[in-house]
Amino acid sequence: MANAEEILDDIVAALAAGKIQTGDSISRLAWEIGADRAEAGIHPKESLDAASIFFRVALPRLSSALADRPDYAELLNIVVLSLERSISTRIKAASASYTAFLLNRVHTVQIEERRRIARDLHDRIGHGISVAHQQLELHEHNRLTEPVRASGNVKLAEQAIQETMRNLRQVTSELHPNEPLKSLEKALLGYLDTVDCEAAVRLQVNGDEAWASPQVRDESFLIFREAVRNALAHARASLILIRIDIAPHEMRGVVQDNGRGFTGERSDPSGMGLKSMRERAELLGGSVTVSSEPGKGTSVELYVPRAMS
Repeated sequence: MANAEEILDDIVAALAAGKIQTGDSISRLAWEIGADRAEAGIHPKESLDAASIFFRVALPRLSSALADRPDYAELLNIVVLSLERSISTRIKAASASYTAFLLNRVHTVQIEERRRIARDLHDRIGHGISVAHQQLELHEHNRLTEPVRASGNVKLAEQAIQETMRNLRQVTSELHPNEPLKSLEKALLGYLDTVDCEAAVRLQVNGDEAWASPQVRDESFLIFREAVRNALAHARASLILIRIDIAPHEMRGVVQDNGRGFTGERSDPSGMGLKSMRERAELLGGSVTVSSEPGKGTSVELYVPRAMS
């Protein structure tokens, strides 16, 4: 409403001056609106639709108010040009703010992803290398005096190196692919092949993946992968179900487990996983909904409208 009032104020000022007014006094409000709508996940198309409706509603009423004026044609020309300029200037400012907000959010997600990778390298790779190094030092120490124990040290070092290699393959497979995904289903199956877990995992993909754009496939893969990773790492589940339904107009997917569940957002000790999934979904114009109860498992649902966009 404040935006609409300022647009009408611009028209009144233009009529009073007899020409279209220039200035940047509206930029702050429009910028705030753009950022607020980006944070709320409102697609820019909604703003364009609202601007179009406002133009169609306002112009006939403004024209009617000026109908009795002898200089009607001149005044109406000022009204039309001022209305168009005021609306378009605000949309440009709001769009710039919307884009800036999303770029900052992408940057934040990238930083958090790097931190997660750093933690994985430290926890999975660094620990294994440290154990192997320690066992080799013990081997050198026991080699002459206790050859049997020294032989055991070598075997333990080999086991640590093998485990480190498995963890390294898993970590590298989790990195964002350089090329757009051709198949969401194959990418998820490939990820599941790299993880070592006791839970049974079932994957079902329905619909034609060609109905989803490359960006939707890429980002949704990262969301589903993170949901599965959280379930494997924290849920203590015996069964994980993944179902993805792709239609020409939308994508819906859910990752469910029968694990221990949680309250709030404690399923991810880092506090980043659920936030990252939600932000990726918002970048697609969609949403992620997480529901869980202690002892009753967890469900992570993804919804992406206009999957081809």
